[in-house]
Amino acid sequence: MGTKPGRLAALLLGAIPSLTLCGQNADLAPQIRQELAAATNDTARADALARLCFNLSRTAPDSALQAGEAAMAIATRIKQPKALGDAYNNLGWLAVEQGQFRRADSLLAQALVIFNATGKPQYTAVVLSNLGWLAEKKGDETMALRRFQEAYQASELAKDSASMAAELYALGVTSRKLKDHAKAMEYLGNSLAMEFALQRPFNQANCLLAMANTAREQGDTARVMLLYEQAAVLYRRIGDHAGAGLVEENIGDFRMERSPAEALAHYRTALVQYDSIGSDVDRAYVLKNIGTAETILGQLASAQASLGRGFALARGMGAAQLVMEYELALARLAAALGNASATRAHYERYGALKDSLQGADTQRELARLRTTFDTERKESDNALLRLENSAQEERLHNRGRLLLGSVVLALLAIISALLFRRNYRQKRKHANVLEQFNAQLESSNAEIKEINGLLEMRLLRSQMNPHFIYNGLNRAARMTQEGRAAEALAYLQGFARLLRMVLEYSVKDQVDIQEEMDFLRQYLKLEARRLPGLNYSVEADRSLIDGDNALPALLVQPFVENAVWHGLSGKQGERSVLVRFSQDLHGIRCVITDNGVGRKAAGTNHNGQASLGMQLTGERLKLLTRRLGHERSMQVEDLTDAGGAPVGTRITLHLSRPPEKPLDRAILPT
Repeated sequence: MGTKPGRLAALLLGAIPSLTLCGQNADLAPQIRQELAAATNDTARADALARLCFNLSRTAPDSALQAGEAAMAIATRIKQPKALGDAYNNLGWLAVEQGQFRRADSLLAQALVIFNATGKPQYTAVVLSNLGWLAEKKGDETMALRRFQEAYQASELAKDSASMAAELYALGVTSRKLKDHAKAMEYLGNSLAMEFALQRPFNQANCLLAMANTAREQGDTARVMLLYEQAAVLYRRIGDHAGAGLVEENIGDFRMERSPAEALAHYRTALVQYDSIGSDVDRAYVLKNIGTAETILGQLASAQASLGRGFALARGMGAAQLVMEYELALARLAAALGNASATRAHYERYGALKDSLQGADTQRELARLRTTFDTERKESDNALLRLENSAQEERLHNRGRLLLGSVVLALLAIISALLFRRNYRQKRKHANVLEQFNAQLESSNAEIKEINGLLEMRLLRSQMNPHFIYNGLNRAARMTQEGRAAEALAYLQGFARLLRMVLEYSVKDQVDIQEEMDFLRQYLKLEARRLPGLNYSVEADRSLIDGDNALPALLVQPFVENAVWHGLSGKQGERSVLVRFSQDLHGIRCVITDNGVGRKAAGTNHNGQASLGMQLTGERLKLLTRRLGHERSMQVEDLTDAGGAPVGTRITLHLSRPPEKPLDRAILPT
């Protein structure tokens, strides 16, 4: 089930406190504006504007921005720390909700500095919690966990049990995302106990729901339903239709695999709850689940209606991830209806959206890594600066002592000498510490540069098997030794063209079908010079060539090389290898067929050399798979004649994988 920002924001209003210990409520705006108009001093005006910014940040972000900037201007003029910290904090959270993560980082960091200076841990806790939710939205669960722990410590120092309960909840949710289920249960259990003591049923229900999802991931099926039912009772008691619907939807997800019919009933109950509050976001998500269950159960007409209605809502929301999931569900429905053209169209749109989202995720991850490196470097620089300042202060202190000693030199000559000796030792000690620290910094920088260099070289080397390059050069040398200089020259020219293609493709994640076919033909053309009687063919369906289809760069060549070297090199007579690309419902399929001696005979003929080639090929495939972030499947089939004798080998590559579906939604803060 995908993320529902609207519903989870509502959940958070009761779970995470603001500076005023209340959640966002746009209905308070008229009252706050009256307070602003009646304010008699700048402190009251700044406070009213900050609260207006906070309560309008979700429903009217433009008005919230104007109010926050006005609060900032007043707080800067009157130099009131709390008002200034509130302005930075609320503007920072507004930037979080608008996805402006870099601006949010800067504003919240300034708020943290201001509140730290006030010595008020209850203020610091709020900013640290907001920084935790910012890290969670950026996908950095480790940093989020660290910030929530700091927020909990500040709340504990302030003896604020309401904030402590909220931070324990955040720690539990984040620990579950990090797969530390035992710790997640501990945090959530402690939060639940505190919420019962505080008599906050809404937050109690949220804790029970999070505990149910954690138990579900642990495989504790008996406890899952008990926790879901307890959460549902609380949501119904307080009249929270959205919460009750969320529980029903989670139960549907839990039952889907074993009983689609039972899951469908829970999904429909959730839809009734969402309809009662007019929540288009929740309706869009649950309608996808309803349509999927109806497709599985063969209720195809109902599935068409459910998916059509939900798809329209998803597109209206501009939720790219949800639209992608709908394209996949609609493709499966079209397949069940026997509509091949619609199936293909939906799968193509699904693939395009998936590639786009994965590219965006990659860029965000690179930005996060760069930020992490910059942060660590800044921390190291700050530590060095503090050490240098300490040494400078020590030198100034010693200089004063020497001046005093010169005045009473006649009386304190021996004491002055001892002091000088001690000062000299201290200077040497600090100098040694500075030298060691500088050496550690240089070593760290060298390690970072070395790691970056290794990553770049590993990516390039993974595109072309060094084993194959050595073999190619060795073949040219052998031709020269045999007096076949002209053939060797022609071979090297073709080999150079092949290497140029490798260098060109090495900077690409994907190449189109035609480029991959040209590369394979060039490689087989070179092998045909070495193996007399080698016939080869590289073919593809016309729809693949004419369409916008791409493959991972240089992925197929290791299998073709293996077929030639280990299947055909030891064969007498006619040799042939056929490479064919085709398309099925799940993606692109590549089949490599040779009429060689078979795998068993190839292993006998090549002995240790064969295992080396296979080992190098396997390493290339592992690196390619890790770089592209895809799973692939491969089948190897031994071909035999009617008498069971080997007549070749067929290798089939399936270039696709099923999409992943998150268990529940992320929790967003206020």
